[in-house]
Amino acid sequence: MSDLVAQVSRHLRAVQTLQEMALDAKLLPLIQGVQAWQTLRMQSTHQPQMNNSYTAPAMVFFTEQIYGPKDFSQRDAQIKRVVPKMHRYLPSKALLSLESALRLHALSYELDYVLALELKKHATTANQQLSISHRTDANKRVIINQQTYAAAFVSGHNGHLRQEQISLLQELGNNLSDAVAIKGVAMMLALSKHPARMKGLQTLHLFLQDGYKAFKKIPNSQSFMSEIVSREAHLVASLFTEQVFSQQGTNPLPCIPSVEILLES
Repeated sequence: MSDLVAQVSRHLRAVQTLQEMALDAKLLPLIQGVQAWQTLRMQSTHQPQMNNSYTAPAMVFFTEQIYGPKDFSQRDAQIKRVVPKMHRYLPSKALLSLESALRLHALSYELDYVLALELKKHATTANQQLSISHRTDANKRVIINQQTYAAAFVSGHNGHLRQEQISLLQELGNNLSDAVAIKGVAMMLALSKHPARMKGLQTLHLFLQDGYKAFKKIPNSQSFMSEIVSREAHLVASLFTEQVFSQQGTNPLPCIPSVEILLES
């Protein structure tokens, strides 16, 4: 249990450090743009699950609470406050789910940071080559779309971390399924709602409750996670093949609306 608590603290510190680095490098808007585009991408890739009333809440939980551009600073601050006493608030399986979610979020933020750097590099080079002299913001303009995202994804050279990200997604799904099966967990969450609000932990409580409600609705969570992980693994493998960027190749990413970000000076 103490090891899990220590890991929770480590994941929180990792994200905080990356956010401070992004702030210093003026990359936060671009990282948020990456996360917003990725949310659309995941929803498009897993459209069948998004359209299914039983699995849609779980997809929304993944895209908004793990991969999305939502500000998690309040939630993380609340977790940090209760980390030393966390074993008193949560059963071991629930704590394991929280640790899995934070570990996945930390790795995802690291990958988003690298992707943002690559997008900025590619965009700066492209804008300089085009010599768009009449645009004063030419070197600040970054467009995230099917092609620019794929190019930045591959040039990050972190295929092993992408595979780890998928493995962590699978692990989180398994841990959430186990936590949902805990006898009395629904009552525990209901009874802890008021104390959480009184102690200023309502954001953390809502995060745990959303995860529980999302997975409680799934008839077969193992099948659900298998489909998600299989599609994600296939997408990553396709992106890292040489054929993707040849004239004959096909970009495996869905064609979704682009996101345009203007970087700070």
